[in-house]
Amino acid sequence: MGNGEAELGGFLEAAGRSLGDAQRQLTGAEADPTVPTTMAISEVALEVKATLEQAPSGAVALRPVSSDDARAGGIAPELLSTVRVRYVAVADETGGGAQAPRPARSEAAAIEEVRRRDDVAALDLILGGLEFDATFVPEAGRWLVQASDDQGRVVREVVVSDSED
Repeated sequence: MGNGEAELGGFLEAAGRSLGDAQRQLTGAEADPTVPTTMAISEVALEVKATLEQAPSGAVALRPVSSDDARAGGIAPELLSTVRVRYVAVADETGGGAQAPRPARSEAAAIEEVRRRDDVAALDLILGGLEFDATFVPEAGRWLVQASDDQGRVVREVVVSDSED
């Protein structure tokens, strides 16, 4: 890979780690790891204009493009992609308390809703198949559905409602 490029999976992992570090700094969890985790950041959206290419390793490579690059005319607009990543914090479920509510819909139904999305279907074709995993978040009444490539890298994460309508 050339200068300024990164594998998409590595880029997403690094962005996630950075957000996790920011969360720990904001909540003070770094100072005292025995303090229960709280959430200062509940949701973050990241949008990057880039070109996507296939790296020699076969992975998807991301090369960010600045507005100066686009204005200079070196990048054809049809080659630009917008990569949108949405991170959603999930509260720690440890500690007693009342029994958590049961989901209204099944894990399979939540996964199927995500699988039918146009962007996920396109990724499924491009990457040659995706694996799905869904986790019910009772406090939010939502499902967190992750789509991973054949190397186990999360390529899409979607939050869907638990309601059956």
